[in-house]
Amino acid sequence: MKESGNLFKATIRITGIVQGVGFRPFVARLADEFKLCGFVKNQSGHVLIEAVGSKSALEGFYHCLSERRPTGSYIADISIALSPAADEVAAFTILPSDEGSSGAIMPSPDIAICDHCLKELFTAGDPRYLNPFISCTNCGPRFSIVTSIPYDRKSTSMDVFPMCSLCASEYKDPKNRRFHAQTVCCNACGPTLSYTDRNGVIKGGDALKEAKAALNDGKIIAVKGIGGYHLASSPYRLDTVKLLRALKGREQKPFAVMFPDLNSIKEHTVVSEKEAELLNTSARPIVLLERKPSRIVKDVYGNSRYMGAFLPYTPLHHLLLKDTGPIVLTSANPSGLPIFKDDADMFAFFEDNELISGVLWHDREIIRRLDDSVAAVVNDTTNVLRRARGYVPFPTALKGFNATPSILCTGAQEKSAFCLIQNGFAYVSAEASALDTLESVFAYENAVADFEQTLRITPEAVACDLHPHYESTLYAKKRNLPIIYVQHHYAHIASVMAEHSLKENVLGAAFDGTGYGEDNTIWGGEFILVQNGEFSRIGHLKPIKLFSSDESVRQAWKSTLCYLYDAGLIEEAKAHAYGEHFELISTALKAGINTILSSSMGRAFDAASSVLNICHESDYDGQSAIELENAAALYQKENSVLTKEPLPYLLIEDASGPIIDLAPTFAALHMGKKQNESANKLAYRFHLTVCAFTRKIFQSLREKTGIATVALSGGVFQNRLLTEILVPMLERDGFKVYRNEAYPAGDGCLPLGQGYMALTTLNNKKG
Repeated sequence: MKESGNLFKATIRITGIVQGVGFRPFVARLADEFKLCGFVKNQSGHVLIEAVGSKSALEGFYHCLSERRPTGSYIADISIALSPAADEVAAFTILPSDEGSSGAIMPSPDIAICDHCLKELFTAGDPRYLNPFISCTNCGPRFSIVTSIPYDRKSTSMDVFPMCSLCASEYKDPKNRRFHAQTVCCNACGPTLSYTDRNGVIKGGDALKEAKAALNDGKIIAVKGIGGYHLASSPYRLDTVKLLRALKGREQKPFAVMFPDLNSIKEHTVVSEKEAELLNTSARPIVLLERKPSRIVKDVYGNSRYMGAFLPYTPLHHLLLKDTGPIVLTSANPSGLPIFKDDADMFAFFEDNELISGVLWHDREIIRRLDDSVAAVVNDTTNVLRRARGYVPFPTALKGFNATPSILCTGAQEKSAFCLIQNGFAYVSAEASALDTLESVFAYENAVADFEQTLRITPEAVACDLHPHYESTLYAKKRNLPIIYVQHHYAHIASVMAEHSLKENVLGAAFDGTGYGEDNTIWGGEFILVQNGEFSRIGHLKPIKLFSSDESVRQAWKSTLCYLYDAGLIEEAKAHAYGEHFELISTALKAGINTILSSSMGRAFDAASSVLNICHESDYDGQSAIELENAAALYQKENSVLTKEPLPYLLIEDASGPIIDLAPTFAALHMGKKQNESANKLAYRFHLTVCAFTRKIFQSLREKTGIATVALSGGVFQNRLLTEILVPMLERDGFKVYRNEAYPAGDGCLPLGQGYMALTTLNNKKG
């Protein structure tokens, strides 16, 4: 191209999620719109653009890169350098990717099927009509199939599927939606769908027909998704759901249900505008929604007041549900083990379990396992409760640190996750199962190695929990790197600070079940002061002796007997539903045999649940506390006038800070039950009590410190009712309240908090 006027060359570098989301085709089309020449290409962790044109055209082009960026993309940083250009330049092209650069690498999360592809999927005569793998630059699998960066077809598990002439022509056409779509395929090429049952293998469209027939006949099948296999069944068949529970070894934990569309979800649940938006995001998480009476059998959701509902996110799901209606969809694995991602593991499980009628699968390899994400809307804000498919590996920018070395953060034992930090960004892994089995530990260590290789991060240090026996701590020691130990509850508060880029002084409440304390006791009901980058414990629940055993966490009645013993309520303890065990437990408590000191708020919720005969034993994590919340929420729903009276408690002003003694609380719970006050009302009053002393302590600490910024974290704050009462209460008092939103409040947020504290520690040393 020759021009008589002045030409300029703009060199633009863009860091963020700009690979695998149609960014280069977008840039090429935008350049054509502004009549620019030059090129765009992927370079390791960023996109490089060299564009030549008039200064005004380049300025308009640069502005539109951010303003009109593709759905699913994220720009973390964009820079431009202008210089005079020669009169003669080439046409604008997309160049092959290269790896000759450094910088933050940000692979795209998996993206749910877009509306354009969905329309084509059901358009007769379209070359991708009823194709289970239809996708374009705006949708499809990403992180689950990428093998390396830059993101190109050769770097994904689609590499083994040659494009047909049609797909190849669309891939090369700048005006086509599939221009440089790395997952492009059609009915003439790409992965093959199969259905394997006890009689053999069926391929293609007949495979889908057989799978649908099995589901409609009340059978259980396995379905290969984006990040792993699921077990599927009808939610309307009690016998089938009971068999599914037996197959999973999961007696009571609610199952999630995938619905064909939003209207179907609304038939079974109450859906707010914000919840509808969340359901339809590209992440397509499971969303906890208030149930309506429906034909879905109670065994699907158990005692929960919510239905875990989500929409189809792959074309295969849409094809399946079109003729089956809603289906239960739960991860294919025995409870406590990682979700199956490899065909061999799924088929071994299939061979060993006659309850599975068949497996609907395909020959596209899943590179890394990603379970479904779970979220809820609380106080009109999205809260991610399990962060996995659709969100991972979206990074968090850690702002305001002078030094950002590469750090591995190993997380905790439960809700296992880890984090890698480099170039000022934190990449937190998907939350997986507890590190309680060899299989889980093996999967965890492989996932760390995979993240390091894919993101090209070589840790220079490792941050881990204080607990000496956590598998994540033992793994940190195996790495032979400098170790930064981070107290569990400090990490909880730090995760909120990292998520919201807080650098000011903060008052925190970290409420959960278990965390190893600096005094070698078990913490869990902690008030934290963050001042000038230093974290300290400045208040807590009064530690009580708990009878310790492997089953104690799930046996709420043991906590109850210990709390009643601590409160001096001996006769009440003997009269408890599990009172026959009191003599043994009280003897152990007196002698200090097999006991631990604990300030755990989680165990207090468990104990309250059991005192009120709501739930004595948990079949799944947090069940006793969840059912206590359900009872309190039922009282709230059924009564137009609510009690405002919390239960009594004792606030002790100790030299180290305020201490809350719950002995009067448990005495009042027992007395209220004895006087026939409803369990639901007492459960609600227990929630009011926790809010009351939390508010009072924050008020007192504000007077002493002048700090009015509050951070709330820990698994107890996944209690929606508690959050809905406490947060507005604190805000009315003039506090600025922050909590986990993009990350779970439970232990899934800990790696992020560990990273924040590790950087704080290193910066303080440097300073």
